[in-house]
Amino acid sequence: MPETEDVFVAGCWIDGREISTAERWIVENPAGRLAVAEVAVAGEKEVAQAVASAEGAFRKWRMTDADYRAGVLKRWAELLRKSADQLADLVCTEVGKPILAARSEVESAASFLDYCSSEATKLLGRITGFPAGLGGYMIVREPVGVCAVITPYNYPLSTFITKVGPAIAVGCTVVVKPDEHTPCATLLAARLAQEAGLYRGVLNVVCGPGEKTGRFLIDHPSVRLISFTGSTVVGKEIIARASRGVKRLVLELGGNCPAIIADDASWEGHLNGIVNQTFKNSGQYCYRITRLIVHESIYKDFVEAFVEAAKKLRVGDPRDKQTDLGPLNNVRIYQRFREQVCRLMERGARILCGAVPPENPENGYYCVPIVMDNVPADARIAEEEFFGPIAFIDSYRFFDDALMLANRTPFGLAAYIFTQDLKKAYRWASMLEAGSVWINCIHQARFDAPFGGYKQSGIGREKSRFGFEEFTELKTVYLSMDEE
Repeated sequence: MPETEDVFVAGCWIDGREISTAERWIVENPAGRLAVAEVAVAGEKEVAQAVASAEGAFRKWRMTDADYRAGVLKRWAELLRKSADQLADLVCTEVGKPILAARSEVESAASFLDYCSSEATKLLGRITGFPAGLGGYMIVREPVGVCAVITPYNYPLSTFITKVGPAIAVGCTVVVKPDEHTPCATLLAARLAQEAGLYRGVLNVVCGPGEKTGRFLIDHPSVRLISFTGSTVVGKEIIARASRGVKRLVLELGGNCPAIIADDASWEGHLNGIVNQTFKNSGQYCYRITRLIVHESIYKDFVEAFVEAAKKLRVGDPRDKQTDLGPLNNVRIYQRFREQVCRLMERGARILCGAVPPENPENGYYCVPIVMDNVPADARIAEEEFFGPIAFIDSYRFFDDALMLANRTPFGLAAYIFTQDLKKAYRWASMLEAGSVWINCIHQARFDAPFGGYKQSGIGREKSRFGFEEFTELKTVYLSMDEE
């Protein structure tokens, strides 16, 4: 057990109240490796209670007027903003995220709830044959039922809201299992939802490791849909377990995202954005740039500028507003990242800046930004996800070379293109195997645009009306009136 700061104790949130258990999970601050919270671990009994609560609430919540649901979501957003300092402090502490980025995550979550509120009344069906004829049919969308939501550690609040907001908006009820390393902001947000007018049981939170609590939740027969963000390895297990009950799935899984820098790109003006999208959150997010594929004619200049920009990133205390990169979140993530770097070094890859993370970090799981080239093809860096501050740079000569390098991965979450040739940009965009493509820009995924991946990067979409529809079932009702 790590040393302690001021530790607070929290229970799971089930049926609108805090539930304690005998087993506890210690939440660690990765910046100082100190215990900051003790959270109740939900076993099979508590998971069953949470699902039963959601199942009971569903019968009422699904029939609630859409305008009321929209109002709850709007008030919830306001309460998140009023609690922004506390929520940002929790995200900073349990994730190790720089405080300004943590504050931005809170605002993003609140803004997405505003969007959910506006979309809550817009689900569309179809009516054919009424009222002019004597018969016809109507197609309606209905909430799927009790949803299991499993969120990751890297963006615990915004990912939670991205999943729960649409589910609640369409009339579903939810049982959430946050990552065991980052449950605190989720528990506070759930309390605020009830304060905003959410019925008891509509939103429940069960805490604990995925190997225990998560499996009980996934396997519960009353769960109709599972929404998960995390690794492809875990996603495959969820698919296998969900298949036993033929459950609906929305999976946002791993990424290994390429950025193609063409010979005519105005890359100097985009350099800071490219560096930020590569190393933000210490490289701990799925649609970060991992591989830079640079035309050979500009390769030397680009690499020199990119390396110099990476060296300037400030790694340190996440509470310091001058910090760019905080620590990795936990010892397992840190050790895996270190092993990946060591393995590539053994294969002959060259470090242009940065260093192999120390074997036994004493004051937090900090890693300096690493830029690598000369990675042998058989090292297959595109075959795995790297959750750490690292970038790989390769060169290409012809259009098809860049496309081949970009698509040579089992993942397909996002891709980036930089070129002034519009025809070339659209050709690459149409042929890249990725759910989202940014051309000459980098920004957060829009609320009104679907987000998700090709290939092993996931199933289904989040955000936008398409993300809302994932939480619904289509029903066709036929009607025929007897003639008098």
